[in-house]
Amino acid sequence: MNFLKRHIPNFVTLLGLLSGCISITYATKDELSLAGIFILIAAALDFIDGWLARVLKSVSDIGKQLDSLSDVISFGVAPSFIIYRLMLFSLVKSSPESDFNIVSPGFLMNLLLVSSFLIAVFAALRLARFNTETGSNLYFKGLPTPAAAMLIAGIGFLISEEKEVAFLGPLLLKIWFLEFIIIAVCLLMISHISMFSLKFKDYRFSNNIVRYLFLLVAAIILIIFQLSGIVIVMLLYILVSSVYSLLGFSSFDLIHK
Repeated sequence: MNFLKRHIPNFVTLLGLLSGCISITYATKDELSLAGIFILIAAALDFIDGWLARVLKSVSDIGKQLDSLSDVISFGVAPSFIIYRLMLFSLVKSSPESDFNIVSPGFLMNLLLVSSFLIAVFAALRLARFNTETGSNLYFKGLPTPAAAMLIAGIGFLISEEKEVAFLGPLLLKIWFLEFIIIAVCLLMISHISMFSLKFKDYRFSNNIVRYLFLLVAAIILIIFQLSGIVIVMLLYILVSSVYSLLGFSSFDLIHK
């Protein structure tokens, strides 16, 4: 029983890694909605495995390393493939249903396409730094890789929604805009901006005002916009974290620091 209890979180972590792999396969088939959904599943499992490790008191070094390896795949490589496919959509100036066999990118375009995988490179750098630093579990230093991956998944959801593409497509499928997203996400992941965590030290409202208000607003946004609202939620997360980081509330506990 002790053996099973010790490895239950690791099993959940491996399910998250599997979800990331499935996301990649859907991205290569241009099914960006399904690719994004499996990134969301991986993010949920990433939260659950940490919670289980704390509840079961089975935190281990191998579990931490396994978690980071899983995150590189699910929140680094998988979103890189989504951005890569979006780059191809931009290249042919068409919809996700286009036949990409007709695409013959030149040297410069190949460089731009390869830049999609900087997401995976910087996710690995961010996770390596995370593993070697100590600090409060109430906030992160730099944009967490799950948040970065969900932001990119959200763009995939927008592209997959025909009604959204009609309004945002001209922007979302611009090669310069996608390159801006890549650079911004990479820099945010390795930045020193304090990003609040959704881990609760306790459940008192006074100690978690930002978390509770964020979760409430995020729920409202997702109810209204559904999966397409994930982009708004992630941008809101970055904005709120950046504001509080500038104000100096690094722990995000407004009353009891």
